[in-house]
Amino acid sequence: MATATLESITRNTVDGLGFDLVEVERASRGLVRVFIDRRGSDAGTVTVEDCVTVSNHLTRVLLVETIDYDRLEVSSPGLDRPLKSLADFERFAGQVASVRMFAAIEARKRFEGVIVRVEGDSVVFSIRPPDAAGTVKSAKSRTKQKASELVAAVMAVPFANIERARLVPDI
Repeated sequence: MATATLESITRNTVDGLGFDLVEVERASRGLVRVFIDRRGSDAGTVTVEDCVTVSNHLTRVLLVETIDYDRLEVSSPGLDRPLKSLADFERFAGQVASVRMFAAIEARKRFEGVIVRVEGDSVVFSIRPPDAAGTVKSAKSRTKQKASELVAAVMAVPFANIERARLVPDI
């Protein structure tokens, strides 16, 4: 069974229930993990009941579609939610993201920055300049630093060059 087919079936089911599919992954020993999010103004408030509803529906659909798996996990993407599409970057504009790129831009392959906006097929970030030692401190080393304090330089990154991106929790 191709992962693309699993993702397509899962996306259709999750969409039909009024949720957004964030990610589907196949893990070892027959585990299928599904991460869902709420749409629109309810975004980020996935409840246990929501996960149960999606899990029950997916269990039936995967049985009918004869998808082979042993266990199904349905959950929220968490505070460090992955950003998988341009729509995700638009939705989370104003928040800090940790980004890893395929190819370096301005001698950087990794950075943290505030998502400013989406322009065409690129994402615009405000990033902190390196400190005197030439390093940029990560979110883990900052203490209660707000997204607005990160603003320093603007960098546009083609979406196709983003290998991985996640929100940085503001705790």
